[in-house]
Amino acid sequence: MNRLISSLWIFAGSTLLVWIIRVYNLFEDNEISNGERVWSLLVSTVFLLGAIAVIKILVGSWRDRNIKKSRLITAFCIWTVTFWIVRSVGILIADHGAGFKIVHACLAIVFILLALIVNRLKTIVTNI
Repeated sequence: MNRLISSLWIFAGSTLLVWIIRVYNLFEDNEISNGERVWSLLVSTVFLLGAIAVIKILVGSWRDRNIKKSRLITAFCIWTVTFWIVRSVGILIADHGAGFKIVHACLAIVFILLALIVNRLKTIVTNI
């Protein structure tokens, strides 16, 4: 259970960090269209709200305080893995520089691994 809680803090905290930086970058980037900006803000909002919800579960202020029974954690893991797989393919085939592709591929690998680890630990803890 302690590993699950630690992993959830790392997962939620790193998600907050990355997506807050993304929102900041959106408002500093004058080269993207308003449509792209709105879409990116929506995606960022989903990630930020998911991370905040996980943190609320961790501190016990969510209505479902039982980490073992929380479906939100599993849903957040599935969302993270799905988003990063789809987004990575899009980035790799798009016309971006090598540095951009490498950074986003690394982000994708880290977040997919974090989500898989959290989901696996949650499954183990739930089955005990």
